Amino acid sequence: MGTLGAALSALLAVDVAAATSRYRRNAMLWAIIATLLVTAYVFALAAVTLFLAMRYSPVAVAATIAIVLFVTALLLFAVMAGLRARDRRLAEERRRRAAMQTNLALVAAAGMLRTQPLLAVATAVAVGALLGLGTGRHRNEQR
Repeated sequence: MGTLGAALSALLAVDVAAATSRYRRNAMLWAIIATLLVTAYVFALAAVTLFLAMRYSPVAVAATIAIVLFVTALLLFAVMAGLRARDRRLAEERRRRAAMQTNLALVAAAGMLRTQPLLAVATAVAVGALLGLGTGRHRNEQR
């Protein structure tokens, strides 16, 4: 029992300060990376605009780049809407499947009660456990 207690105390002795500083450091590094990527993107757009402005009208080039970026944003919005609809369909299918499994379990329990009345107590306990498992913490499926 002493070994088990030592293992449990080692698991519980998590250094929260080290984990917090690691998460803070990683968040700061990701923020710097994101800033550098956004800056590189803006300079790439400026370079493309200046390059195309040498051949075409600067106003036409700026309008064309703005339209391309707007259409790209609309396409990404459509992809996100499609993914959200797919997630809703999958969540509904999971709910239907869980309800069907519960109904099948209840039908099987009722059939067992009729054929073997001596197992009524065991079946009642099993059905109670089955129904009790579904009343836990509910997660929000509409992210």
